[in-house]
Amino acid sequence: MDRFNVAVDVVQNAGDLLRQCRLEDAEICQKTSHQDLVTRWDRKIEQLLRNEILTAFPQDSIVGEEYPPEAHRTGSVTWYIDPIDGTTNFINQHQNYAISVGCWEGSTPLFGLVLDVERETLYWAKRGGGAWQNQTQIHTSGRRELSELLLTTPGLQYTFLEPHPYQERMIRLSRKVRGVRCLGSVALELCEVAAGRADLFVTMRSSPWDHNAARIILEEADGAIFAVDGGELPLNQKSAVLALNTADLKKQILSI
Repeated sequence: MDRFNVAVDVVQNAGDLLRQCRLEDAEICQKTSHQDLVTRWDRKIEQLLRNEILTAFPQDSIVGEEYPPEAHRTGSVTWYIDPIDGTTNFINQHQNYAISVGCWEGSTPLFGLVLDVERETLYWAKRGGGAWQNQTQIHTSGRRELSELLLTTPGLQYTFLEPHPYQERMIRLSRKVRGVRCLGSVALELCEVAAGRADLFVTMRSSPWDHNAARIILEEADGAIFAVDGGELPLNQKSAVLALNTADLKKQILSI
């Protein structure tokens, strides 16, 4: 049984469920604040993903947003899953949210899938096989001048308005680029860079399940992804993230 094919099937099935659901107010809960939300569907979809994956590959490990990892798994393969990346968009817009599944063997990427649920668009990549949007291969943009670049971030308030060590640099960067956009989904915004529709991405808050699928897609599209200070992005830790359409921009961006 092939992990990639299992992943495609389960992600598409989960997307079908989410497109059909009608969210009730009683199904929405706060985690840490009114801006950090979870729904019954976040948990239901993660349970579906976990059950299907572990039925097929019982030794594999899963790191997901809604449930703790199971310590007894002994295999070397780990799946990073986000059942709804962009929960606020799911609640308020019922669009611009994604199901994200990344599969790694140790520190080696195997494949990544990001389903833009409402657009029925699947971004995917296998290691060494390029990056794809449905059946069309995608690539990062060729833009290199700062004044031509489009910067995307999933949370304007956390990137520009609330104090953090990189706030002044982010403000300076926003003034030098062509424009700033906010979609509200880490996985989808990384795929925007992979597809050449944005050129830079930054977030001050991201978890492994948010970015470990899309980072495979981005790198297979010839983009680059780092911790926000330019260091290596850790696989298993929360991190601030910087992504670029090419690693050649890294020194220029960090010098701003």
